[in-house]
This record gives sequence, structure tokens and C-alpha cells, in this order.
Amino acid sequence: MNLKQQGMILKIVSAFATGLWVAGLIIGSIYLVLLAILIVIIEIPIIYLKKDNLKEMFQGDGNVVEDERTQLINEKASSMTLGIFLAVIFYVGIIILALRDSFPEWTLTGYTLIGSAVSCLAIYMISRVYYSQKY
Repeated sequence: MNLKQQGMILKIVSAFATGLWVAGLIIGSIYLVLLAILIVIIEIPIIYLKKDNLKEMFQGDGNVVEDERTQLINEKASSMTLGIFLAVIFYVGIIILALRDSFPEWTLTGYTLIGSAVSCLAIYMISRVYYSQKY
């Protein structure tokens, strides 16, 4: 089996897992969601074993040209997206906590949003330190 066929199989399995996950969330079936998670967990070692060939598997014949300008644009767009998303999540969490006297049932949601934003920021900082030392 060549790399192109392996890539197609991985795409199909990933699409199937995504479909199971979405269907499980829509109909409220934890079993479908767990099955989707199990499929992804099984798929992770296979992808790890093929990590050196992923570009050939998913980009076809390898004639895709990407220059430094495109990479820079993607990096800047990603950084801006992450910053805006974190700020919005953090401030929404703060607003919800500020209104906890009026809406006490939303207090846990506010703490969850703030915790998620702080966790994401911590992961970003750790990965930034890691990659700055690696490169």
C-alpha cells in the first residue's frame, strides 16, 4: 500500500470519527462519543509511526510550493487569532463572575472559561519556550 492510499485511509477514519463524535453530541449518546475517542486513540500511534511521511501522504505529489511570506502570514494570523480568542474567553468569564449575584447558576461556567484561558495561555508559553530553545 503506497503513502497516498494510507493517507486516504487515515482521512476516511478521521472523518468517520468526527461524524461519530458529532452524531453522539447531537443525539446525546455518550457511547458514540466514547467510540470516536477510542478510534482517535487507536489512530494516534499509527500517525506517530508515519510522522516522517505525513507531508507526502496528505499533500499528494509534493508539488505544493509555500514560501516564507505565506508562512509568515499564517504565523501572524495564528498568533492574532489565539490572542483575540483568549482575551474574549477570559473577559467573558470575568463578566459572568461579576454577575454571579444575578446569575448564580453561571458561576461554574465563568470559572471554567477563565481556567481554560489560563490553561491555554500556559500551554502557549511552554510551547514558545520549548521551540525557542529548539530552534
